[in-house]
Amino acid sequence: MRSIVLIGAICIVIASCGNCKALGENATNNSITIQEDKDSLEKSESSYDGDPNVSGSTEHIGTVMKSIADGDAKTLASLTKYPIERRYPLRNITSFSDMVKRFNLVVDQKFRDRMKSSKASDWHSYGWRGYSMGDDNALWVYDSLYAINYYSEQEQALYDQLVKKEMGSLHKSLRGDGWFPFCCYKNKTDGSIVRVDVRARKTMKEKNIHKDGVALQYPQLQAFKVRGDEEFRLSIYPQGTTLKGKPQTVMNGYVDIGGSANMMDYVFKNGNIEFEFGDSFYEEGKQFLMIKKEGKETQHEIESCYWLDLIKG
Repeated sequence: MRSIVLIGAICIVIASCGNCKALGENATNNSITIQEDKDSLEKSESSYDGDPNVSGSTEHIGTVMKSIADGDAKTLASLTKYPIERRYPLRNITSFSDMVKRFNLVVDQKFRDRMKSSKASDWHSYGWRGYSMGDDNALWVYDSLYAINYYSEQEQALYDQLVKKEMGSLHKSLRGDGWFPFCCYKNKTDGSIVRVDVRARKTMKEKNIHKDGVALQYPQLQAFKVRGDEEFRLSIYPQGTTLKGKPQTVMNGYVDIGGSANMMDYVFKNGNIEFEFGDSFYEEGKQFLMIKKEGKETQHEIESCYWLDLIKG
């Protein structure tokens, strides 16, 4: 899973793409009528930094909408860029076959009905982020579908079930008190397991408040309405220790967000020791955890995993 919203004001240029290629003003026989207006499309896209492709192509938006409205899992799967992130501890959608298998769980009848009545004016351009649908940013498209922020009642129920199971598996010192599971990693460098939990901070600190709301491209944060005033907890289990016991190290921290891309880094400090990981710590497709101690830095390669998978072994 990748983690994800929020220090400093973001300047987002939002424009309606109602003049772009229309996405179906009305539904007829459970399908969406798609109209084209290429001149308006070019005019709309060229308004961003002089780059006609800054918001991506709208070519597939209508087909994405129609495939959802018609319950066409295979067409939607063919127009998707993977992985589609789901809120941890739900699993990400990682492939064509995975999307087809989970289509009815993720895209329920309520959402299909919404697609049938949707209009082109429901979509907005967010520059280099692409196009997003609705005030809730339910879908994100940049050439292909790359994010789904909608959660069906059935998927939400599964999320609640997994949260209860995961938190119940932890040592008693880590349970309750408003904590939710946020992410989990294997440290490939030393074999340890690193997990992170999140909760709302009761006393907000000004330096951690992001006043313009959540970063729209990170669906996993929507469960907590993260605004930068949340508290994060890092727990470390060295290789060979039981995951059902008390972790060797527990540190509290916060998310540091910067830039128009909302780059999110997680910072945990305890005395002269500091742990950091996040969007700034990727290199050639690999993710790293940076440990700073007494002025020295060590880099550890980490990879996402699922806690409930680990405790089965």
